[in-house]
Order: sequence, then C-alpha cells, then structure tokens
Amino acid sequence: MTPAPRRFLVTATPPTTNGDLHVGHLSGPYLGADVFSRAQRMLGHTVLYASGGDDHQTYVVTTAERLGLDPVELAARCNREIAGTLELAGIDIDAFTSPDDAYRAEVREFFTGLHRTGRLKTRTWTFPYCGRTGRYLLEAFATGYCPECLVGTCGAICENCGHPNDVDSLLFPTSTGAGPVTATQPRETEILVLPLEEYREQFTEFYRARRATMRPHVLRFVDEMLSRPLPDFPVSYPADWGIPVGIDGFDGQVFNVWAEMLPGLRHMAEAARARRSPATPPGVWAADSGFELVQFLGYDNTFYFAFAHLGLTFAHGGLTEPAAIVTNEFYHLDGAKFSTSRRHLVWARDLVGKYGADNVRFHLALGNPEHQPANFTEADFLDTVRTRLHQPLHSLAAALAPHTGRPVTAGPRTEALLDRYRDRMRRAYTLETFSMRQAAETTANLLALLAARAPDDPGLAVTGLRAAAEHAAPLVPGLAAAIEARYTAAAPGTVPDLADLLPVTL
Repeated sequence: MTPAPRRFLVTATPPTTNGDLHVGHLSGPYLGADVFSRAQRMLGHTVLYASGGDDHQTYVVTTAERLGLDPVELAARCNREIAGTLELAGIDIDAFTSPDDAYRAEVREFFTGLHRTGRLKTRTWTFPYCGRTGRYLLEAFATGYCPECLVGTCGAICENCGHPNDVDSLLFPTSTGAGPVTATQPRETEILVLPLEEYREQFTEFYRARRATMRPHVLRFVDEMLSRPLPDFPVSYPADWGIPVGIDGFDGQVFNVWAEMLPGLRHMAEAARARRSPATPPGVWAADSGFELVQFLGYDNTFYFAFAHLGLTFAHGGLTEPAAIVTNEFYHLDGAKFSTSRRHLVWARDLVGKYGADNVRFHLALGNPEHQPANFTEADFLDTVRTRLHQPLHSLAAALAPHTGRPVTAGPRTEALLDRYRDRMRRAYTLETFSMRQAAETTANLLALLAARAPDDPGLAVTGLRAAAEHAAPLVPGLAAAIEARYTAAAPGTVPDLADLLPVTL
C-alpha cells in the first residue's frame, strides 16, 4: 500500500558565520537534512529545506577581533563561503539566506507581539561586567566551567553536555581576551525572558507524544531538564552585536541570537517556499500549514531547539511544533573535537575539492555520528571509500564488460532479493526510523554482494546496480545520476557500458 504523500519543512541549524564549514559541520545537520530531503522527494513527498547564516553570534565578534577584521565584513564573507561549500558538497538547499532588513523586521515583530501579550517577562539579571573590554560577560565573551559536567566552556551553553548556563552558574567566569586576572564587577540590568517553567505541562505532554521521532540522547536530556525547575530563557541581552530590541525600557539591548533563531528560521522557510514551491501559500511555519517540521542539529544545540524554541512556540500559539528533532553527536578529527579556533580541522571545501562530493558524502554517511561520537582521519576515509564503494564498482564493471551491449536475464529470485534492499532503504529514509548510516551500510553491502555474484549471475548484477543507483541517489546523487545515464544510453534489456564510472580515482 502506497503511503499518503506528506509535506515536510526541514531545517538545519544556521551555521555561525565566523568561518567556512569544516568536515565536522558538513557531517552533521547539513548532510543529514539534505539526504532526508532528497529521500522524501524520491518517495513522493513535498519538502522545503531551509537554513541561513547565523551572523549575530558573539563568536563572529571574537573571531573578527582575533583576525583583525570588521565583524560585518567577516560575516558577509563567511556567508558566501558557506553557501559555496554547501553547493560544492551537493547540498540541495532551497534557501540559504543571511539577515537583511526584512529578516530583522520579522524578528522584532515576533518578539514585540510576545511582549505585548505578556508572554515575555522582565527579570533583573546580574551580569559580570569587564571594564577592560567594556562588555557584559555573556556567550562568547565569557569562559569558565560548566556547572553540570565541569568541562571548560563559554557562556550560555555547554557544548559537551548541552546544558545551559548563565552568568550566575558558570563556574570561575573570566572575560574572553582580557586575561585570567582581569577584575569584573557585577551589574544589574532588567532583561526580557521567557519563563520556561510556566510551560512544564506542555513540554511533558509534547515529549510523551513524540518519543518515537526523538533520538535517545535528546530524550535523556529532556528527562534531565524536566527533573528540576526549568530556567528562565533570556530573550534580550545588554550588548551591541545583534538586532536591537526596540522595546521601551530595554535600550542598549539586542535579542539573544538563540531566541532570534526561531523567527529567523521561519523567515528562511518562507524564502525556501518562494524558491522551491511558489504556488504553495505563505505561512509554511503556521500550525495549520500541513507541513511537518523536521529539525536537524548538533546535540550541543539541543536545549535551544528542545526547550527555548519549543517554549517560544507554545507562547506564540500559532506555530507548528517540531515533528522530529534529529541530532548528531560530535565528529572528531584524529581523536579530538574539530575546532576552528584551534585550527584543528579539515575544511569541507578542501576535502570535497580533492576527492569529490560523492566520495565524501558516502564516507560521512557510512560513519555518521548519529548516536555516539565518531572519528575522522583521512586514511580511514580513503580506505573506506576504496573498499566499500570503488572496489565493488570496479569489480562489477570488470565482470560485466564482456556482456556490454548484450541482453542478460535476471534469475527468478532477483526481484525478491532487491525488494528486501528497497524495503530496508525505505525504512532508513522514513522519518520515524531515519538513518544515513543504515542507508549507506545497506547500499555498501548490496554492492559487495553484486560484485561477488557478477561473474556467475550478470543478470542480478545489472538489475541490482540500477536499483542501488535509484535508492542510493539521496546519498551519492552525482554517482547515481551517472549510473542511470549509462542505463538510459544502453538499449533496453542490455548491459550498459560501466567503464570509468568514478570521476575521481583514489
């Protein structure tokens, strides 16, 4: 029975525009959202895929200062670089935008409305203030130790455990770039917050109903958060980098960039609708739009999507709630976390440029950190792609070469075998059981089987390779298109010419 068509609104966390994407970034939400989106279209569903530059992160400011650049110029340059890298990697995103006047106006309108209806509250917040830098210690302007897992971290969120912190709970906070002995002084200021605890019952019911589409680490985090009083989520901060609040009483403040991100993503989604499906009525983020919201993100951002954004959604009352929050764990390089600031990284642009998008996509899918951290080395990458992708394809081409242009017949059990492959791939692509690893592993296993059987059963090899190309297209779109082109060029029922399928030799 063919399932009813579905409509998906897919987002990948907007990347901070303080650098281009490294391989760790690419392996996470951007590839995951792309494979999911391509797969849903292949299965007959409607998809809009949106993201955009996260220009207002304080990390843009600290990186610009370190490089001696203007932060506005740095953000603009990185937006261009990131968009180019996504295109080079075959990420078929419908809209990758950067903040403009319309974006800023929509963000202000969103929060002005919440303030007007009393959903946002005023709280007196004590911030350490660094006289040397002239900044309140928040986000990237502060470093210290996580009060939850005790690892070194910047302000606002711990990248290791995902738990939020604030200026009162961050252990031994110091001002970024001011030296460890620089004195700070406490300053009180009134800010806007969303009191998450007021929505406890809605959070509890939401996650009770959505457990099937949330990854285990997300559910564990949710349980940890709900085991204690939920914090107030700061919506505004005393800072000058970001979108000015523009509400009386909050002069000199900007919106917290992680609060900004929810209406920002809604703006990006409308850009995706206008480009991919202009006939679709505006308002794809509305609760009654019929779109299922699927959000891809690194685990370290779980608090913002699972609580802050969802809380803002509850407060608004007219927005769609996420059908799934799909997280990935960290992707390490040579045993240590990818780090732009420490220059411990491999740029995605360099790897894709050297080895080709399909080879990179195949490897990142096959070893994807879906449920636990994974490690990247160039040696492992080369070995995996050679043994799991190139060698089987070379063996298939060699075994079928004598039959090129000739008809071959598949055996009676061929379709039953390939139906099992198709069913497993459909399961790997379905929202409730989505797994790039399973899709890549299943395809690699089929290729190995076909290569082993090709000398004795060319009919299975020919039929099976075309099935693999069709169902692995979300993973390796360029290679799949090249294989399909060979079949299209061959006479019906004959063996196509499969020589030199792979444009990059490893």
